[in-house]
Amino acid sequence: MKLWSYQFSRREKVLLALLAALVSVFYAYKIVWGQQLAAYRQLKNQLQVSQERLIAARQATTLAPELARQAGQAEGEWEATRLRLGFTLRGTAAFLAAAQPEDKSLQILSFQPRPVEKREPFSVYPYAVSVSGPYPAVRDYLARLESLPALTIIHNLKIASRPGSSTLVEASFVIDLYNLGDRVAAPAAVALVPTGRADDFNPPAGVVNPPGAGEKPVVNPAAVPGGMTSDAPPAATSTAGPAGRTRPPDPAPQVPATPVTTGPPPAYTLPRLVAGRLVAGPAYKDPPADRATWLGELRVLRNAGPFFLLDRPAALAGAPYEHSVGVNLSKEQARSELRVDLGGRYTRLQGYAGIDDSFASSRGKAVLTILADERQLYQGPLLAGHYPPYLELPLARVQQLTFSLEWQEDATGEGDQLLVILADLHFSPDP
Repeated sequence: MKLWSYQFSRREKVLLALLAALVSVFYAYKIVWGQQLAAYRQLKNQLQVSQERLIAARQATTLAPELARQAGQAEGEWEATRLRLGFTLRGTAAFLAAAQPEDKSLQILSFQPRPVEKREPFSVYPYAVSVSGPYPAVRDYLARLESLPALTIIHNLKIASRPGSSTLVEASFVIDLYNLGDRVAAPAAVALVPTGRADDFNPPAGVVNPPGAGEKPVVNPAAVPGGMTSDAPPAATSTAGPAGRTRPPDPAPQVPATPVTTGPPPAYTLPRLVAGRLVAGPAYKDPPADRATWLGELRVLRNAGPFFLLDRPAALAGAPYEHSVGVNLSKEQARSELRVDLGGRYTRLQGYAGIDDSFASSRGKAVLTILADERQLYQGPLLAGHYPPYLELPLARVQQLTFSLEWQEDATGEGDQLLVILADLHFSPDP
């Protein structure tokens, strides 16, 4: 029997047709579709990514006006912050012109620019500076550079006696000028400024002030900060606080400063509250170096309030504090400031600050700011009837420490009087 003469049955014809179909499908999958599948999947993914980008672009287009408004607002806020901070000096040319010394006894040995550094979001222009002259002139020049209306930082400061001279010194340092630019919208970036300069700013051994140099008017030692004298009571009368405690009287008018040309600097200490009246504190004496120093033992350079030593333990959230310095604030007397002389002798400040419990129901609150050589170390609110915040701040090489207080309205309460307490504040000496 020959194959071409074989008669297939109907069933066999159906099976042969199915086999041919399966072979065709297998061929199409392996040969045709299998080679195109990878390209198809890649094209599909690209199409999906393009669609997502298109959707994002449409959304960005709708948000563009709002983003432009926010950018303009941020730029305006930065400009206002820059002006409020006093950073009005712009450009390196203006800075170099302002950095020229005014004291003819000071000589600029070098003022060399270094490579520009990028510290986001600012560009920083460092200058290596060397100067020579009397120590008071060098000191005043450094202070003048730091007080320029620009964001500057002085570091790597070195001062040495000039060979063969007992009145001249040579100082070298690096000053960084931060270019704030015209379109920098980042007010928080001013936090880049360090809280203190980590170098020694004391005169080198053997250096003395030349005749007539560094003399400034000082206050008559007979006067006490706040305008009181040791033998004259204040003119204002006492008023009672919300809890019936006697509030210290308001200070008398400030006694005019009396210029002198010889003698030691004024020896001020904090006044004392005695029987409801403020009396002058004792003459200043250097505290012992083998223990911590209380705030009331430091030399007072400025006392606008006035701040005074309490004649009783202060009470903060029910806890007594023996060594307490107080100051009265109110809506009318909204600001006060105390500046003390540290002389670089201390390394750390510890203690508490709060509102005395006798004014726990007041509707006022206070904002405490602590500055170390004009650089902010701390800022926070003091609330009536709350636990006092604990303060622990570094003070290495700090010369002057300033406590600044501002009265602010709170949500609830009765009366606006406050007795702000600096409780058990003590300073650890440099070992």
